[in-house]
Amino acid sequence: MKNTNADIAIIVPFNAWTGWVVDCVEAISRLNGLHRGWTLWLVPDDEPTAAWRERLAPYQSGLSLEILPTGFGNPSQKRNAVLHRTKAPVIALIDSDAWPESDWLMNALNHFNNDIGVVTGPNLTPTDDELSRRVCGRVMESPIGFGEGYIRHVSTEARDVREMPTCNMVYRRPPDLRFHEELATGEDMVFCSEMRAAGCRVVYRPDVRVYHHRRKLLRPFMQQFFGYGLNKGRLWRMGSDIAYRWHALPTLFLLYLAVAVLGTPLVGGWMAWALWIPLLAYLLVVTVESARMAGSFGEFILCIPAFLASHLSYGAGYLAGYLKPPQAIR
Repeated sequence: MKNTNADIAIIVPFNAWTGWVVDCVEAISRLNGLHRGWTLWLVPDDEPTAAWRERLAPYQSGLSLEILPTGFGNPSQKRNAVLHRTKAPVIALIDSDAWPESDWLMNALNHFNNDIGVVTGPNLTPTDDELSRRVCGRVMESPIGFGEGYIRHVSTEARDVREMPTCNMVYRRPPDLRFHEELATGEDMVFCSEMRAAGCRVVYRPDVRVYHHRRKLLRPFMQQFFGYGLNKGRLWRMGSDIAYRWHALPTLFLLYLAVAVLGTPLVGGWMAWALWIPLLAYLLVVTVESARMAGSFGEFILCIPAFLASHLSYGAGYLAGYLKPPQAIR
């Protein structure tokens, strides 16, 4: 599909109005190839106040903008609300705390062909983000911190992928396929799985780039990773094809720490010391990876606890998700 004149619905779901929403709108208003057939849908909980409308006004002259307040809801519910109202054949998804490069959509459209149904790319950490956010980005850019999903956060070679996040996704709209509203997170992975089941390729292309603010270290970052783990544990319990055995590694690490803490006073002697050898090996690997990923000494110092926080919170979330009674994906 090389038709860059196709109608496109750009959907940005969010709960509260923030300055980052305005930044996102500003960047979208500057997209190359922008025309009136490209409609930006902002999907907040509530109508914007007069002050927010005033901040949006400078970007509306060349932009078809729709605001659809939905009340409180998760991203799937908000995206589906737009899908019920638009007939656009191409849907572009981005988060409200992200913004695209000027060639984002044009590049994505040029990558479509007969069997490619979803085009994605990296969501990169902004270089001017504060230190506590950049450090979290370094963890997410590392295979040690994010497994094979690290490619979501770096520019690397083009490839087919099984799933990618909806903070940077452009797809050709299939008939009757919606996002699963019962999933607060992981709905993007299930969506990609269903697109592949329908015969569509999901591809990663490094020139389809957005920039995405990270959560702050420590508590918001840990809450995010707990949610990731919760979703993966739940999907594994349900036998989903997008849950893999290696996703359970942080949970095994968490259980190991519990055994080491509880077992040390029981065994004593050299066996007590031996219980901590895996932790020392882990800390060595994390320290080396922190040095590799860090762009400054400050990032290096904070990367070490950030790696540990990501693994422990993900592991706890995975265990909680696995132990929850299974619930079918509708």
